[in-house]
Amino acid sequence: MASQVFFPYGVSNFAEIVREEFVYVDKTHFIEKLEKSKEKRVVFLRPRRFGKSLFVSLLEHYYDINRKNDFQKLFSQYYIGKNPTPLANSYRILFFNFSAMDTSSLQIAYEEFLQTIILHVKSFCFKYNLFNQEIRKEIFTQRSPDLIMKTFFEFYALEYTQYKIYLLVDEYDHFTNEILFRSLDEFKRTVSLNGYVRKFYEVIKNATQQGIVDRFFITGVSPITLDSLTSGFNIVSHLTLHKDFETMMGFEEKEVVQLLQMIIVDDKTTLNKVLQDLKDYYNGYRFYPFSQNSLYNSDMVLYFLKHFKDEQTYPFQMLDPNIAPDYGKIKQMFQVANWLDNVAVLQEVLENGYTQSEIIYQFNFDKPFGRKEFINFLFYLGNLTIQGTHLNKLVRFKIPNSVIAELYWQYYAEILQEKANLHYPNDDVQQAVAQMALSGDTEKFFALVEKLLQNLSNRDFIRFDEKHIKMVIIAYLMQANIFDVRSETETMGGGYLDLRLFIKPNNPFQHHQFVLEIKYLKKEDEYKL
Repeated sequence: MASQVFFPYGVSNFAEIVREEFVYVDKTHFIEKLEKSKEKRVVFLRPRRFGKSLFVSLLEHYYDINRKNDFQKLFSQYYIGKNPTPLANSYRILFFNFSAMDTSSLQIAYEEFLQTIILHVKSFCFKYNLFNQEIRKEIFTQRSPDLIMKTFFEFYALEYTQYKIYLLVDEYDHFTNEILFRSLDEFKRTVSLNGYVRKFYEVIKNATQQGIVDRFFITGVSPITLDSLTSGFNIVSHLTLHKDFETMMGFEEKEVVQLLQMIIVDDKTTLNKVLQDLKDYYNGYRFYPFSQNSLYNSDMVLYFLKHFKDEQTYPFQMLDPNIAPDYGKIKQMFQVANWLDNVAVLQEVLENGYTQSEIIYQFNFDKPFGRKEFINFLFYLGNLTIQGTHLNKLVRFKIPNSVIAELYWQYYAEILQEKANLHYPNDDVQQAVAQMALSGDTEKFFALVEKLLQNLSNRDFIRFDEKHIKMVIIAYLMQANIFDVRSETETMGGGYLDLRLFIKPNNPFQHHQFVLEIKYLKKEDEYKL
């Protein structure tokens, strides 16, 4: 049975999913929900690899007037095919994708943005056979993105007003986030009052108000870029944190269970065990402050399922190697604005398990980019998530799952080593932890921990007590990525283990496991040792 199941890992084209008979978790009922909500100008944000591009492709295939004859073939087996809305196949689709752009300098980023606009508008003209050569030349010889769009809309309004445009923008902020990681000042210049990004969206706003663009749906990761446009593009409805649309992207647990049932050939015990591990590694995301359920990262789940289907074993790496660079940008994120303040947030989260802040629905760049802004930045990028609310205003944010936790701890280990002026390679730590696992010998590992502690001053993020020594130990263990490291695990007797080091669920090899109890003695109490 499992051999006949194919998962669309890495596939973001809806027609390809249908044509190749991939398994598709049906999200088409949200098309109906969007129309009934009367929200015509939507921005919907989710972390990377959460199914945004596939949903945009779904909208493109559903509303495109050119695909009217393919409606039954594409949608008959899904909810929306059995319950079509009045607007099905009634628009011309103008599509933009701003990913995969070179942002190595401001000038290069501008040229890439310009060429992307030209490419997509040309594609629109050819797809619907619009304009003669003279008009096309007039459009594409304009010297800036906003003038290209303005000229295009002016000619369109003269000749094709009977066909409204549905504008789709995928990864709207991908390239501006790259600029933000490099320089907050460069980012502000790009999206400022006279920036080319703001002018581009001002033209879209005008086309919407004139009735040329009837609807748009914009996806991305963070509201920072859009919010910085302020009055230049203040006509949008942010549905990102709306309870009715929280599950529009990503997988619910019941959906993950259904997918697992397609491929697991063992008994229910195996399914429950696998589900628990998937929950630990890929689940935990909440986008509505009062949500009772959490979502799975869909791309991560599909990566796992594709491997498990054939082997009935876990992939060697629980984090998909193809998306590891996306999460490897942790270090870049912490460089935005004030690094020391940002690292203080990191330490708070690692030490306490959470941090608290208000949710920012709109960033304001007239104010400094401070602690609250950074916490929300991590939230929108998927590196923190909502744990719960406090006093209906403060939100408690936590690390969503083990994948993100491991990346945070590995980065924290790098920070500690740098502060202690220790430049030995990560291989030293990994070899020491491997020795623990293979032989049970902890001497080499604790020698590295001791050396780090001796080289840290009280000013280097560490206030020397039991809790902070434990953080150093966890950081090194996570850096090695060998053990499944858990802190404060409850025992059957009602107590708690300081640290539990077990075999990772994706590790087929048996090795030593540990429970560590950490005690801190002041210098004057050394005799108690």
